[in-house]
Amino acid sequence: MESSQKLLFAVLVPHRDFIPALETYRRALFAEGFDGAFAFPAAAPLALLKRPLDSAELKNAAAELRKKLGDKKIVCTGYSECSAWNTDIQTIRFFGITLDIPPPAFLPDAVLQQWEKPILAPAILLPDDTIPKVKMDPLAMPRAAALANLALQPVPNTLYSFTWNLGPLFWLPNIRKKRKVNGNVVSY
Repeated sequence: MESSQKLLFAVLVPHRDFIPALETYRRALFAEGFDGAFAFPAAAPLALLKRPLDSAELKNAAAELRKKLGDKKIVCTGYSECSAWNTDIQTIRFFGITLDIPPPAFLPDAVLQQWEKPILAPAILLPDDTIPKVKMDPLAMPRAAALANLALQPVPNTLYSFTWNLGPLFWLPNIRKKRKVNGNVVSY
């Protein structure tokens, strides 16, 4: 993969309380010999983008996702793989914990590819890699999560090394948030 090729994603970032369980799973994958277990940050790619989403787009997508989820937690439904992108050199696949969430709507002019079942903190697998057999106990993520832009760039002359830059987090609104309307406290 060319070192100048930068990939842009819209990602779901779990609340920090969920990270220890996720990192335990990634360490187990790495211990089983999957070098790409830590190649992607602790986030779930929702879409491969043509351009970064602006603040308003991310905020609207976060509000829409919260509305679709309601008061449900984000559930990890199993394990899956999906093709992430193709280059002249290789196809790279994601493998990881599948999330059962409705896909947020992003503007079509920004999206190259969107996944129906996002994979949380995916291991990056190359075409010849076999699917890992390491499993994690089923979990439900906390309701708190955020959307963000992620720029991912391969490190030259390596297969599994990437640098990444995560943009500002846009948290899914709190469904139990209270505010005053005409002097009365209401939940929304």
